[in-house]
Amino acid sequence: FLKEPETHVERKNPYYRLLDNEDVMNQVLAEFGLGEDAHIVNGHVPVRQRDGESPVKCGGKVLIIDGGFSRAYQSSTGIAGYTLIYNSYGMMLVAHKPFTSTEDAIRNETDIHSDRIMVTMAPHRLHVADTDNGRELQSRIGELKELLAAYRSGLIIERPRVK
Repeated sequence: FLKEPETHVERKNPYYRLLDNEDVMNQVLAEFGLGEDAHIVNGHVPVRQRDGESPVKCGGKVLIIDGGFSRAYQSSTGIAGYTLIYNSYGMMLVAHKPFTSTEDAIRNETDIHSDRIMVTMAPHRLHVADTDNGRELQSRIGELKELLAAYRSGLIIERPRVK
């Protein structure tokens, strides 16, 4: 809203200035009781990919997902932001190229182009059974099997329905 260019510059506070310092980021993770395999996912910090800056910092512990979603930053970042994807294969960031307009996409037959950055790759593909929810489901299945066995053996019987 202000015309003066000096008002358009965001000054980084100490946290944002220290995002590249792995020791400090390890301390942040420790403060939250998180282990070595944890990640800090950060937004609000435009990644200047055009200048070679990476959204992956501190050996993959810090991931920046902003990167220029706002059109105002796209000329300096060179991209239109990142999407973080975590699935059974691992974790990746997808960098999106700026989208001009649907009219341009139709007229010039352009498509949205995205580059993928692998952050971590699972040593083996994770299955539902490998998750906390999966272990809970396995436990419930075990309980249901025990209930079925008790019913089949006559240990428990079906109650007659009351009309």
